[in-house]
Amino acid sequence: MQRRNFLKTAAVAAGTMAMMPAVASSSMLKPAKGETIPKGAVTLYIEFRIMPNFKDDLLDKVNQYNKVLAKTKGFLSLSLKNMVGDSTMVHNYDTKLKGVLSSAYFDASKEGSMPLFYSLFIRFENYHDLMASKTTEWFSKVISKYGPLSKNYSEGVYKTVSAGDREHIYTSQSDIEKFLKNQQDKPTNRYITVNNHVGIFTKDVNAFNKKSTSLLKVAQNTFRPAKGDYDYNPKFPKGIPGSYQNLHYRRAISTEILQSAFSDGDKTHYLFHGTWESVYDHENSHTDPRFRADVMKIFPYIVEGPVEPFYETIILNNKA
Repeated sequence: MQRRNFLKTAAVAAGTMAMMPAVASSSMLKPAKGETIPKGAVTLYIEFRIMPNFKDDLLDKVNQYNKVLAKTKGFLSLSLKNMVGDSTMVHNYDTKLKGVLSSAYFDASKEGSMPLFYSLFIRFENYHDLMASKTTEWFSKVISKYGPLSKNYSEGVYKTVSAGDREHIYTSQSDIEKFLKNQQDKPTNRYITVNNHVGIFTKDVNAFNKKSTSLLKVAQNTFRPAKGDYDYNPKFPKGIPGSYQNLHYRRAISTEILQSAFSDGDKTHYLFHGTWESVYDHENSHTDPRFRADVMKIFPYIVEGPVEPFYETIILNNKA
């Protein structure tokens, strides 16, 4: 089976290769020689695309599998997300361009000029439970029914380095597990997800994890207007909704840094996964000098990316 780089394929389809460099290996499920399996909770992360006529069948298959997972040892949560557009502010473009691609993929799929792009997060208590569940085999069987286009998908095992929400920052294995089985992006909430893909040299993992966790804390806890801003309003202690016309934004609903459990040659890949109340809350956060200061601390390590699509959650299943 061919499993190609999802984002590279998406970039070609969208005509934006210069904006979206390849960042993810095609299949990273097992340790290479000299590597060890991760400790604690893990995420099976899959990126794929299908033609719109297969959408209903896909959703039915995922919902059916949710019933299986509910009885599967070690299962924590599943979320299926539809890629709808791209962040422009992750590239530090002029603010007049913010949000211009926020629904580009979704709009094109409605017109029939592009397929549907999806990301699937399936969380387990540990690597052994994930592999014993045969979830990768299930997905391979499902996706094979949707034609040659869908056979080119990307998959990998990731571990969560750190995470946060509006209540806590999570860094211990036990706290991260609690976070993973209590995801907040229910489809009815209509939140927007971002999933920033970057790659670094594996030799820099320890330093990068420390600095990126510091960035996560800033990203999770900042908002505008803040205390000290001329337009701060105590009636909005988590910020004012962002828009194209302002630079305000509300605190992120949640943030998470995922590291690929296994290296891809001399590189390690990351997902900076966040949930926001709106596109402009996210885009405006990238204009905040506090956020940008911490971004510059990790920027020298990044050798692939950033590529940061927007998603809408279609299915969420937290462990009961």
